[in-house]
Amino acid sequence: MDDDAKAETPPDDLVARGRFQGAKERGQVMADGALTWLERRREEFQPLDVAVTLFERDREALASVLGAAIAMRLYLYLIPAVATVVGVLIALFGHDSLDSFLSSSSMGATVAQDISSATSDSRAAGFALFFVGLWLMAWAGRSLTKGLAACAGRSWRLEAKVSRATITAAGCITAMALLMLLVTLVLNRIRSLHGVAAGGTSWVLSAAVFTACWFVITSFLPRGTQDPGALLPGAGFVGVSLVVLQWFMQFYLPHEIARSSAFAGDLGFSIAVLGYLFLVGRVMAVSFVIDAVLFEEVGSLSRFLFELPVVRAIPRRYPGVARFFDLPEQSSPTADQTA
Repeated sequence: MDDDAKAETPPDDLVARGRFQGAKERGQVMADGALTWLERRREEFQPLDVAVTLFERDREALASVLGAAIAMRLYLYLIPAVATVVGVLIALFGHDSLDSFLSSSSMGATVAQDISSATSDSRAAGFALFFVGLWLMAWAGRSLTKGLAACAGRSWRLEAKVSRATITAAGCITAMALLMLLVTLVLNRIRSLHGVAAGGTSWVLSAAVFTACWFVITSFLPRGTQDPGALLPGAGFVGVSLVVLQWFMQFYLPHEIARSSAFAGDLGFSIAVLGYLFLVGRVMAVSFVIDAVLFEEVGSLSRFLFELPVVRAIPRRYPGVARFFDLPEQSSPTADQTA
C-alpha cells in the first residue's frame, strides 16, 4: 500500500515544473491584458499614444546606440575646438590673459587650462595651435555631422542614401558647435564674476542660444519635411536640457572630476567628461525622435499658425510660402469664388 502511494505521488521536480509553467502562463495572460489595455487607452488618450510612440521610435531608431556614437564624436570635436580657441587667445592676448579668463569652473575651461599649460608663452605657438586645431576641428566636425545625419535619418525613417551628410551641413554644424562652446565659456566666466543675479540671466540666455543653434543645426540635417516648424520641439528640448546639463557640469561635475583625477589621474577625468558627453549625445539623439514623432502624430507649429483665420489666406495668395512651410495644397481665392 505504501508502494502504491509513492507511485501515485509525483516527483518534486515535476511539481516545481508545473508551478513554473502555471506562473508563466498567468504572467503571459497578464502581459497580454496589459498590452490590450494600453492599446485601447492609446486610441482614447492622445498624449499617452504620443509618449508610447516616442518610446517605440527611440528603440526603432537605435537612438541610445547612435547617441553614444555622437558622444564619442563630440569628445573628438571638443579637444581641437578648445585648442583652436586657446590658440587664438594666446596669439591675441597672451598667456597671462588666457589664464585669468579660464579661472571659471567648467569642463571646457578645465580642458583649455590643460591645453594652455602644455603650450609655450610665445604668440607663434598660439598661431600654430590655432591652425592645427582648426584643421582637426574641421575633420572632427565632418565626422560629427555624419553621426548626426545618420541618427536624424533613422528617426525620420529615411533611406540611407537620403541621410548622407553634405559639405555644407558639415561646415554649418562645425561652426554652430564652436559657437555653442564659446557661449558656454563666456557665460561661465560671467557667472563666476557677477554672482547670482547675472547667473540667472545667463541661464536663460544660454537656453535661448542653445535652442537657436540646434534649430540651425537640424535645419541642415535630413528630415521628413522641409517645414522648419517641425524642428522647434526638438530645439526647445535640447536648449533646456543642455542648460540643465550645464548646471550639472558647473556645480557638480567639477568636484567629481577633481575626486576622479585624484584617484585615477587623467583616466578619471576622461571618464567624467565622456559621461557628460554621453548625456549630451543622448539628448541630441532624442531630439530627432521628438521632432519626427510630434510632426507625424500632432503636426507642426507652422501648420497650426497658418490655420488661424487671418493667417490662413497667406499661403493661398503666396504659394511660395506654402511650399517653404510644406503646407497642404489649398485652393486659391479665385478658384473658391469661381466654384
